[in-house]
Amino acid sequence: MSEPWLTPDEARGVEARRADLLKGLQQVQHWIEEALHQLPEEAALWWEPAPGVPSIGARVQHILGASRRLAAYALDPMPDPEALAAEARTDWTPRGDSREQLLDALRRQFAALAERIEALSEAELDAVRPVGRRRLPVRRATILHHLIEHAAHHSGQLILLVRLYARR
Repeated sequence: MSEPWLTPDEARGVEARRADLLKGLQQVQHWIEEALHQLPEEAALWWEPAPGVPSIGARVQHILGASRRLAAYALDPMPDPEALAAEARTDWTPRGDSREQLLDALRRQFAALAERIEALSEAELDAVRPVGRRRLPVRRATILHHLIEHAAHHSGQLILLVRLYARR
């Protein structure tokens, strides 16, 4: 299968911006799924390569948690910065989910996010949203773009950890 970012389209204007966000989300999901499917065994999910270096599973948890929080800032009517900050403190704590549980959570969360992105108008993409405890004004499209960049950053780490585990 070709990587999602290579999917041809004829979109222009707001449709192109929305299509690029959706392709970015699909690309990140593709990388994560591919990496998790390359794991030789379930135990690899929770392997820590060195003290203080989080596992593959913990990174997936963090991608899901951070993506959920960023989506809340971008899309929810009244995100609660205190509740979101409290949630962030648990991202890296290994919960021991199986590969299939993590993949299912990823697929469900990204599908729901894609539906919400598809429904946005141009004005809604350009709307300024308050982010964080300081309620910094950021355009919705920028928050969504950052969500994808952040997930892509950690996807690269996942890919490296999968390779390191296979060669340990």
